[in-house]
Amino acid sequence: MTIVSIRSQDFEISRRVEEFQNVVAAITKVDFVPDDRDSFTSETSIGVLQNLIVGYGRHSASTALRTLGHAADTDDHVMFHIPLSGSCSIEQRGGERTELKYGLVYADPGEVPGVLRFYGEPTEGFYVSVPRVHLSNATMGLNGMLRGTAPLTPQWRLFFNYARSLHAEMSNLAPAEAEQCAKHVQDLTLMALGATREAAEVAAGRGVRVARIKAVKADVERHLTVPGLSADGVASRHGISPRYLRSLFESEGTSFSDFVATRRLALAHRMLSDPRNAGKSIASIAMSAGFGDLSWFNIRFRRAYGLAPKDVRALARLR
Repeated sequence: MTIVSIRSQDFEISRRVEEFQNVVAAITKVDFVPDDRDSFTSETSIGVLQNLIVGYGRHSASTALRTLGHAADTDDHVMFHIPLSGSCSIEQRGGERTELKYGLVYADPGEVPGVLRFYGEPTEGFYVSVPRVHLSNATMGLNGMLRGTAPLTPQWRLFFNYARSLHAEMSNLAPAEAEQCAKHVQDLTLMALGATREAAEVAAGRGVRVARIKAVKADVERHLTVPGLSADGVASRHGISPRYLRSLFESEGTSFSDFVATRRLALAHRMLSDPRNAGKSIASIAMSAGFGDLSWFNIRFRRAYGLAPKDVRALARLR
């Protein structure tokens, strides 16, 4: 597992362009040409795993050239570009010039020469490079997309959000954990490409479910204090059935309602332990945490922490 950061501002000003170009060419296999040598800025952060590469880039107006020599030196990967802000275009041999913007995904066959043009502002983007061998179960979907774009569907958003989370947390993961996450990204790629039924079922058993439960839990946290929080409402927001949502929690040995209650109890415990809430009644804290029934709250709280809410508050005052 390797993490690489390339920033133009880290190079000596007098030779910034040349040194930056040399490093970029050696690592990313492209020739980088800035529009304005005096004011250009560029930064790239790359996470390299055995079967996956994830990266973020932010560039002022410039051009990235993948020459025939670079293409011949590139592994057999497919790179998926997801623009974040600004504007850019890409043109590869055998394809037309394509304008890239947020809301689109571009499939870049790495072994094909091409030109990627950043128009400044600056331009931000994220990319994921997957070995082609892992995409064999989605050949039809992949071939229909190479050197072209696809809309950022819910399936592509799951892929994109999970890959960005992996990129952000890679330095905090053990190598085996990071490689497991790489498999999840590969599975999500298959789903987004419309893989064969068998491949999709494999993905559903691993990466898709992992990404989905993560997204659902994050949704619950955002709406934790909303009194009407329900499995039906969360499922509707994520475009899945309530039955499937419940099965996600069942696969983790819990239920939707128990997960919500546990997170609300944890919130109430933090509020009771905070001296800034000393003037609030236990009932108001329970309601602020999303509970509508005080007696049920007291029972669940004592069962979870072995103490009544008033005892937790008393201990906090002593401390």
